[in-house]
Amino acid sequence: MKRLLVRVSGSLLLLVGLLAGCDTFVEDVDPPIDTIPDERLNDPEQIPFLVLGVHARFADTYGGLALLGGGLSDELFFDQNVPGATFPSYREIDQGDILLDNNSVDGVYNDVGELRFLADKLVERIDNMDDVPADLATLGRFIGYFYGGVARYFYATYFGLNPDQGGGVIDAGPFIPSDQMYDLALEKLNAALQNLPQELQIGNVTFTQAQLRRVVNSVIARVHLYKGDYAAATQAALNGMQPGDPPFLALFSVEAPNDFYFGGGRGRTQFVPDWRFAQYVEDDPSEAARIPLWTKLGNDGETIYYIQDKYPDQSSPIPFMTWQENHLMLAELGALRGQDIGGLDPLALINEVRQSHGVTLLPVDTIVDEDLILEERDKELFVQGARLPDQRRFNRWHLPPGRWMYLPITQNERNANPNL
Repeated sequence: MKRLLVRVSGSLLLLVGLLAGCDTFVEDVDPPIDTIPDERLNDPEQIPFLVLGVHARFADTYGGLALLGGGLSDELFFDQNVPGATFPSYREIDQGDILLDNNSVDGVYNDVGELRFLADKLVERIDNMDDVPADLATLGRFIGYFYGGVARYFYATYFGLNPDQGGGVIDAGPFIPSDQMYDLALEKLNAALQNLPQELQIGNVTFTQAQLRRVVNSVIARVHLYKGDYAAATQAALNGMQPGDPPFLALFSVEAPNDFYFGGGRGRTQFVPDWRFAQYVEDDPSEAARIPLWTKLGNDGETIYYIQDKYPDQSSPIPFMTWQENHLMLAELGALRGQDIGGLDPLALINEVRQSHGVTLLPVDTIVDEDLILEERDKELFVQGARLPDQRRFNRWHLPPGRWMYLPITQNERNANPNL
């Protein structure tokens, strides 16, 4: 099998949650029809199904993290004057005054744990299977290693034990600080590079092996960048995505919707973009191509709020990695981090990103400094979960000291984990 079509559905997500099902039931009672006995999944024929499940869990997890991460950062804010904004858990996140039993955080924290488990379990199953066709084994290992790395990246980037101490835990083990968790993510991502399928079809897009290699290298570059290892980030980004490469997307459906639709979009508006995004578009109307907004009148009948319209539908995909982000990483590494980016010009890289959306090009005498890099990332990576780590690593935090800079490892995890 060289090609895989990934479709996300609500029924698939239900099956994902039951992958570790049990076939021991009360005597004389028919087994539930929506469970799959675990041992039946230890069959090479089930690898495509398992792959679909892991990719579906990734999408659901990433959507939740991008939304809540945006709410904790200065990208989005919560105001009960916005019609539909009623969740106290979202208000806590916006203010960085987050209770450990915040149910919104608890839900996405569990999602990350399930993604990590399903990805790792996929590799374990394949390692213990007999007579697995080589192409299926490669496919399964790639997905398992790649998303196992992504799950660890999620822990390191979005969660913390204390307000200013990022990291996570695995299998109720000891707390792993972000720096070490990023290293674990890199181990998995590098293993994915050693298990690249010939091609992989996700939705309507087919990635060649060369394109997949570049996707993984771009994700590796991001991890190194967030970790502060700029030399390694540069090496990976130079081998990363190129113009013409399709974006690597998280896919959604009506049954398994994009979190923004009901958390900060047309379905229900709880989080709304900071006012600066409307100002970006007012200053340069061409920016509407990458900062699509619509308006909603507040409950007071006077205030007009701007709502993200990058994801207008329940099935709108969220970009996880793009060549445009890879370009911006290279621009940052060359202009701000003292790295040799192979003769590439940071401003030219930024303008190529802008040109891809039809945005006005920056003048040739523009200075590429920290403010410009941050602003370009702010616009290009709008509602993609990047603003939270960017604020921390550029020391641009917006909340008072002592407030959460990460989503907290939740009370349920702390209660169940003797190491915390």
